[in-house]
Amino acid sequence: MISSEQKEFLNRAMNYCALAERCTQDVVKKLTEWGAPEEAIETVLEKLRLEKFLDDDRYANSYVADKWKLDQWGRAKIRNGLFQKGFGEQQIQQALETIDQDEYVVILDNVLARKRETIKTESPIQQMKKIISFGTSRGYEEDLIWEWLEKEGLNFDAGNAKDEG
Repeated sequence: MISSEQKEFLNRAMNYCALAERCTQDVVKKLTEWGAPEEAIETVLEKLRLEKFLDDDRYANSYVADKWKLDQWGRAKIRNGLFQKGFGEQQIQQALETIDQDEYVVILDNVLARKRETIKTESPIQQMKKIISFGTSRGYEEDLIWEWLEKEGLNFDAGNAKDEG
């Protein structure tokens, strides 16, 4: 049986979860801020899962979709974000598998092309360094960034290396 105190925490948590998709860590943090005792937290989490207010797999998939399509983050940054939210490697990997590779590469192309336009007239080597740094900071894989650089004609061949001189 659930106590009246637990019902109050449950109602507050249901409202909190109804506003946006939440993960277990978010709800536990909020319940702790509200002063919920440990046994109430477990009871509330159980009820939230039972009533489908809380579903970590659904949250992880939503997080991946939002960060990838809206914020245009790469897999590494998304992985790190989910890890910080307390997700395990298997859950993270399953959520990342929802990313369509072809769309992922198109977004990477657009992100790097926009960045290249903002780089002032510097040598190709300096452009490459800035693009690689930017791309990895956004969580994109280095091999995909290098492929993009090659496609754009930026590489360490003899012609570009002379510019660094």
